[in-house]
Amino acid sequence: MKGLWIIFLLIGGLFGQNDVALKKHNISLGMLDDKTGFSFFSYTYNLKQTEMDEYFIGGGTMVLAFTGSAGWKHYFKKSKYSVYSVLSGQGVMHFGFAGFIPSVSLGVESSLTEKLQFKLGVSLFSMVAGTNTGDTGILPFIGLTRRF
Repeated sequence: MKGLWIIFLLIGGLFGQNDVALKKHNISLGMLDDKTGFSFFSYTYNLKQTEMDEYFIGGGTMVLAFTGSAGWKHYFKKSKYSVYSVLSGQGVMHFGFAGFIPSVSLGVESSLTEKLQFKLGVSLFSMVAGTNTGDTGILPFIGLTRRF
C-alpha cells in the first residue's frame, strides 16, 4: 500500500511541473498504449521532434508485464483533434511470454489543455520473435498523455 502512495505522489509531482519549452517527456495512463503497447502506465522520451514527427524511446508496465519500445509517431493533421500513426518495436516480458512485437497504431489525439491530451485508437501487432511467435491481433487503446 505504501508503494501505491509513492507512485501517486511521483505522478502528481510530474503533472504539477511548470511548462517546459521542449516537451520531450510523455507520461501516459490508460488501457494499453499507442507507443509502448501492453501498458497501463508508460513513459516515453522524444529523441527528435519536428512539427509533424516524433522519434521516441520508452517503457511501460502492466504490473506483471514490462515493455521497452522505440519508434516513430507521425501526425497527418495537427489541430485540436489530431490524427496520427505510430510505428514501434516493442520488447515485452511477462510471466507467460517474452519476445519482440512490432506494431502499427492509428489514433486521434484531442488536446484537453496545452499539456494534457486524450488519445483513442487501434493497434495492429504481431509477435515476430519469442515464445508466442506468429500471434497477431488488433487491440484498441484509450488514455491520457501528459507532456512536459
